[in-house]
Amino acid sequence: MERLLLAIAGLIFGTLCSVYAKKKNRYAKNWFLTGFVAGPIGLMLISILPDINDQEKAASNLNEENVSFKIV
Repeated sequence: MERLLLAIAGLIFGTLCSVYAKKKNRYAKNWFLTGFVAGPIGLMLISILPDINDQEKAASNLNEENVSFKIV
């Protein structure tokens, strides 16, 4: 009975993690496995991580700022 409850909880947390991962443009399959194994810890991790598009925008802005400096 305990194993069944653990499996159900793993499926629930895995599904929640994969849904959040898809919204943040991350790999849903990997986050499903993370949520299945780690449970609420995986859910906290995916909720804390920023969207990948936001990271790419920040990186491109940083590159644009570095290019604007002139070498004398």
